[in-house]
Amino acid sequence: MFLVRWFLIITSIIPALLFFNVKRYFLRAKKKLDYKGPIIAALNHTSFLDYVCALLAFPGRRFFVLVSAKFYDYNPVLTFLVKAMGVIRVDAVSGNMDAVNKAVKLLKDGKNILIFPEGHIETEGKLLEFGQAAALMSLGSGAPIIPVYHNGKIGPGKRDKMFIGEPIFPDNYLIKEENLQDQSRTLTKDLYDTIESYRQFYLENFYEAEGKKPKKYKHSNFLYNFVKITAYPAIWAFMHPKYVYENGMARGTRLRQKGMLLVSNHSWWIDAPFMYYVFFKLSPRCIAAQDVADINKSWGFFEKTMGCILLDRSGFDWGAIRTCMECLKDDIPLVVFPEGHMNYDDDLLPFMSGAVMLALMTGVPVAPVYMHTTYKPFRKQVYVIGELIKFDSAFKKADNNSVNLANEVLYKKLTELKHIAIRESSPKFNREVKETRKQMKANLERVNEQIKEAAEKKSGKHAEGEQKNA
Repeated sequence: MFLVRWFLIITSIIPALLFFNVKRYFLRAKKKLDYKGPIIAALNHTSFLDYVCALLAFPGRRFFVLVSAKFYDYNPVLTFLVKAMGVIRVDAVSGNMDAVNKAVKLLKDGKNILIFPEGHIETEGKLLEFGQAAALMSLGSGAPIIPVYHNGKIGPGKRDKMFIGEPIFPDNYLIKEENLQDQSRTLTKDLYDTIESYRQFYLENFYEAEGKKPKKYKHSNFLYNFVKITAYPAIWAFMHPKYVYENGMARGTRLRQKGMLLVSNHSWWIDAPFMYYVFFKLSPRCIAAQDVADINKSWGFFEKTMGCILLDRSGFDWGAIRTCMECLKDDIPLVVFPEGHMNYDDDLLPFMSGAVMLALMTGVPVAPVYMHTTYKPFRKQVYVIGELIKFDSAFKKADNNSVNLANEVLYKKLTELKHIAIRESSPKFNREVKETRKQMKANLERVNEQIKEAAEKKSGKHAEGEQKNA
């Protein structure tokens, strides 16, 4: 059996890579799984080829897969082949526990198990009811369950997208007051809800789930793409970005294909390019100040090249607001700094209402990002990315009460992300960030004072000139 299994693996590698195009998306805080022991991979079931896709999604791990007796006993040749690959026969009709007991023994011996909790192939694109076998194996062996959802697009020219989540450990369900049946039922329900949440994430965030292709945006022209692509290696090499995710679903924020409102704190003029870097796979636009672009024509040209929407801050700029709304409704990501201008203090400034008004009026989700950085070359820059904020029906009307309440939610979330950034950074780096902001604030105050003195001096000379003329 050993030789047969390796023969099948070696001869199937090239066909598998050609016909099974698997793309993995990790919906967990850390991409790499720290747990090194045996696992139970639980996938939704779209076809009999799911087994091959699962093996490609977990390279380096050998899986024993649970297969129904009907498929196992289909013919002697197939039985021999699947047995060589490590298949566990499941007799669902009799309901005996032989398959579960065998799987538990294998898990305790350090082997991995692959299971399709639905027990049958999906026919309507919806999850079927889950059996409790995965939960019983986890509770009996102590091995965690890795929830996986895949879209089932298998074959030449297709791409099977797999969403791999956080491991579900059985320790949280081993409560002395409950019996095994209650523990298994609760764990099975949580497993189902988790995989269903991944399915919803796919449906809401990927165009192909609707049978559409990703859009090509007018602002993403040659100059836009040239600047973005050439700046990417420079930022990567000199700024050493580090991503920290609030939770597993927060990682999905950067995987999203569709538009969203990207909201962040604002400490320096380079924050917008950094946000373009963080969401490089998208083609975002940014709201920028019209007065700054008017003062520095070169910078204004660069902002227009990068698709910035110039906002007149002296009053209500309906033209810019309408352009922002059209972008969001057209699924174009939009970067907004709700503090309104650069802030060098430790605490966030009170948020202006523009960001949440755009979110409420268009219904797009908000992606909160906190930048914790010294802006110095060869020093790491920490970006804490939060889970998408979706304002429910209570916020649908963009009245003053809804706007204020939504602003409180957004402000609280950015503050939480700031605490995560501080916690995930060393004390030395946190001191450097604080000192950098203090120095930048002093520099800005000095420049403003010089501008003020120059303006007063110019005003005084102008007054003297008028007196002489008189």
